[in-house]
Amino acid sequence: MRRCEGYYRRENRRCDREVSIELRASDGEHYLVCEYHRRQASTAAVAHWHGETDLRASPAPGLRSPKQPQHTLAWG
Repeated sequence: MRRCEGYYRRENRRCDREVSIELRASDGEHYLVCEYHRRQASTAAVAHWHGETDLRASPAPGLRSPKQPQHTLAWG
């Protein structure tokens, strides 16, 4: 299985977990992330990598939080 594209800013390294889902980041690109980074989407960073190496091929944007459905109130 492929490796997560999550990025630990504090440790300056790539996540070692396996991919579980594809999410869209704030840069509009899609990234493959593990369950941990999916749950931490509001604070997680991701990056594109050179193959399965630890060399980043892109800057590390944040993940977008899931969109909340908009509710409209109608007063009659």
